[in-house]
Amino acid sequence: MAKIWFTSNGISTTPRELNWGLTRLGRSEDNDLKLDHPSISSHHCQIELGLDFVRIRDLGSTNGTFIDCQRIQEARLEPGQTLRLGDLEVVIERSLASITVPQVEPPTRPQSVKLGDGTESCLNHPAVRAAWRCTHCRNLFCNPCIHYLHIKGGKLHKFCPRCHNQVEMIVWGDGPSTKKSIWGQIKGVFKGD
Repeated sequence: MAKIWFTSNGISTTPRELNWGLTRLGRSEDNDLKLDHPSISSHHCQIELGLDFVRIRDLGSTNGTFIDCQRIQEARLEPGQTLRLGDLEVVIERSLASITVPQVEPPTRPQSVKLGDGTESCLNHPAVRAAWRCTHCRNLFCNPCIHYLHIKGGKLHKFCPRCHNQVEMIVWGDGPSTKKSIWGQIKGVFKGD
């Protein structure tokens, strides 16, 4: 970050922000900073502001660009040096404060967990057994989590709430229930089961 202001006959302008990269100075309207002063050429000079440098380049001005009273075509402006464009003295103030960006850990995404019966939980509900697996992202979900789409006259489609691909039912290997229905019990009596 840098600020620039100009002094002529002891009168200073208001400081302005100096853009990163190239800034053209001169009397013409198409300059980045228009300087309405008789000693300034239409396209007087350009200032290049980098992270750790300021470079000045004269653009063929009539009254010249000077660093520490020496006319330059292109030079690096070091801290403490004076810059003059024609009859204007220029002050460039840079802030060299280092910036520390804190390291931020990305949030951890929820995961399915193993349940006591050997099955896995829904991604969004760690205490609920998952019933569906996404065919794309492979995440597990319970019935309330998946999205349903029923097209009139067609079949019901089920989709992953994360990536919106289709889901498939999970068969956990419980097998058929060992408890028999009433009719199964009656048949078992006659068969001797």
